[in-house]
Amino acid sequence: MNMWKYLALATLATLLAGCVKKGVEPVAVVYPPLIIADATPVISSTKRSIGVQVNFKNITSNDYNYARFKLTAYNSAGESVKPKKGLRESAYVRLAGPIGPGQSKTTTWTNTWANKDVQCVSLDEVEIIFMDGSVEVAKEGRLLSEKAGSICI
Repeated sequence: MNMWKYLALATLATLLAGCVKKGVEPVAVVYPPLIIADATPVISSTKRSIGVQVNFKNITSNDYNYARFKLTAYNSAGESVKPKKGLRESAYVRLAGPIGPGQSKTTTWTNTWANKDVQCVSLDEVEIIFMDGSVEVAKEGRLLSEKAGSICI
């Protein structure tokens, strides 16, 4: 009886070893873009601070519940400028939805940076929260921009 157990175990191990492919690289999964967006610095009416205007479009087939934009500002010397609030290198601004499929919006936030020498704003990523509570981050290939390829310094 013990012999049959060992034979069955050896057969199972051989079958499983035959199913394993060696040297095969995993296939990279390419996800579709989530959003088209651009950011532009805006001088406040008092000229004491800089805000940002974000233009974007939902290019998915789902509603966005919220969109949170990570923005980095640069001065004329090409150095990053810290936001007015917080200790991070980038500013985070959020927009509440719902934002429907195909819908475009332009939103302006004022007083984002205290430094008046902001020359350029880089939109680094967009965190999107869908109506079902799922969260995805759009950056690089998932974040399309009309300013893609331009250098922000």
